Amino acid sequence: MNKIIKNKLIIFSIFVFSFLLISPPAFASSTYGTIDSTYRYGWGENIGWIDFGSTIGDVRIRDEALSGYAYGENIGFINLSGVTNDEEGNLSSYAWGENVGFIDFDGVTIDSEGYFNGQAYGENIGFITFTKDAGNMMLTDYRPKSARPTYRSGGSSSYISRPIPVTQLPTTPVIPPTLPPTTIPPISPITDGQATPPVITRILKLTTPRMIGTDVKDLQTYLNSHGYDCGIADGIFGKKTKAEVIKFQLANHLVGD
Repeated sequence: MNKIIKNKLIIFSIFVFSFLLISPPAFASSTYGTIDSTYRYGWGENIGWIDFGSTIGDVRIRDEALSGYAYGENIGFINLSGVTNDEEGNLSSYAWGENVGFIDFDGVTIDSEGYFNGQAYGENIGFITFTKDAGNMMLTDYRPKSARPTYRSGGSSSYISRPIPVTQLPTTPVIPPTLPPTTIPPISPITDGQATPPVITRILKLTTPRMIGTDVKDLQTYLNSHGYDCGIADGIFGKKTKAEVIKFQLANHLVGD
């Protein structure tokens, strides 16, 4: 009887061990990332340190977009919900700060190890820089889609390397106890009774080469006539037109994308 029980235990142990080898651990955070509690800062050339990793800001990185708030002692909160992601860590579109206006994240990427690189730019504040090898280092457990772990036979995997040493990090700023309201700049939404909007049959967006057409010109003319500033209605969809479209979307309770 003892021999039968012993044999069953051996078989069960082999089964469990085999299951563990076949079933690798799941890295849920690679697709829904947070910011590291230490490596969490960008450097603004005119505004000082920006903290992207405070608990109250609750910054999250997903395949399609960012969410949450960054905080700068000199500028207050920056709403990141307008920043988009292409699944590969190439960020684009705009964040919004009540005291600084729009900040363009087109020049920022997240690499295969989770480090932020590049520069975001705001017309009112200049550049916010993210540098892997400096004190203004920012790290997330999110990974671009092509850099997520692939498992080998036996359950082993190649995943992340930990942060390189940093000799000096900025002092954590004091965070106010409450978040500001998620308000949009004071731009009047377009209402019934105003000029009829143009008929547009394709998705207009910033591309390389630039989108050109009468529909772009009609859009620019329409926005310019309602308090926005696309510049000259030249029929070319550039960065200025993109910024005004986002303002229009946000003012009309749409996604600013």
